[in-house]
Amino acid sequence: MDACRILVVDDEPDLEQLVLQRMRREIRGGRYSFVFARNGVEALERLSGDDEIDVVITDINMPEMDGLTLLEQIPAHAPRYSCMVVSAYGDLKNVRTAMNRGAFEFVTRPIDFEDLWIAVDRTLEDLTMLRETLWARDKLLHVHRGHPRLLSATA
Repeated sequence: MDACRILVVDDEPDLEQLVLQRMRREIRGGRYSFVFARNGVEALERLSGDDEIDVVITDINMPEMDGLTLLEQIPAHAPRYSCMVVSAYGDLKNVRTAMNRGAFEFVTRPIDFEDLWIAVDRTLEDLTMLRETLWARDKLLHVHRGHPRLLSATA
């Protein structure tokens, strides 16, 4: 299995080193690889230039473009990603807004890394199921296009 490529979007200067330090075994073992951006604008640039990103983990409060705006923008730029929010703003309004804008998971700060990686794994399971379903749908449509009578016979 290829490493899960994760884009972490956060303006905290120490978060990149903390993630890399906490995940060094998983990185060396090929389970995860990381890309970092400091705000939503940088994140969209990374997403448009990197087809191998699987999961986006974003903070809410950032300069230039916040995480909730980023969640709104992702489907237009990159609809195949699963998104998570990690934020100190864990009130119900922010959680609901994030989920309504496409976040699959919401983790509050201070970050419990064990909880975060459980959430990442759950997000990856969902993403894998979605990708397999889309692949099967596309394969079925391809078969039906080659055999139009099959489609009309089942209708």
